[in-house]
Amino acid sequence: MAIPAKRDMTGPASRQVPKLRRATLLQALVAAVAVWLCSTSIAAAENVCEREMHRASARYDVPLGILYAVGLTETGRKNSLQPYAMNIEGRAEFLPSQSAALKRFTEVRAGGAKLIDLGCMQINYYYHGQEFPSVASMLIPSLNVDYAARFLKQLHTREGNWTMAVARYHAGPNNNPAQKRYVCRVMANMVATGFGNWTPDAKIFCGA
Repeated sequence: MAIPAKRDMTGPASRQVPKLRRATLLQALVAAVAVWLCSTSIAAAENVCEREMHRASARYDVPLGILYAVGLTETGRKNSLQPYAMNIEGRAEFLPSQSAALKRFTEVRAGGAKLIDLGCMQINYYYHGQEFPSVASMLIPSLNVDYAARFLKQLHTREGNWTMAVARYHAGPNNNPAQKRYVCRVMANMVATGFGNWTPDAKIFCGA
């Protein structure tokens, strides 16, 4: 199933910033990301999202620490990933089952909601829904995580490094403030879950 190269996980990017500022951000992010790749293992998976991350990481050669920390940033609640989490126009909701999530999706769509993120890895329905057979399939953890891993891998190929791949996963290509906030949240989750330690550059960059 092809992943469209031109799409990002969220809505339209904010206004463009000068090239120098973009280059500075990229350099800082690349320097900061050294913390990410110092560990290659994770404790035994505790829920379905985490189990699927193990499979997708091996299948697409996406570092498990990055996949796990992105998932924790997207749907983490009490240090556990949530397979039926939703984000409705910026508001997070945690549903108890697929059927409850589908019911809620129908309600908010009828009410005019456009930007709705779904599942373990918070796949955006507006931008990526057409890549799935149905809304219900977006809430199947194996399909949700598999798509996210392939999308991250494609972004890595396009951007050349995992830092910017993660930044693009959440925010549009010209939305540098959102990219920085998101990358620093992911890095904090990686450190908290034992995938590395803050480097001096990372601490300065993120104010840790």
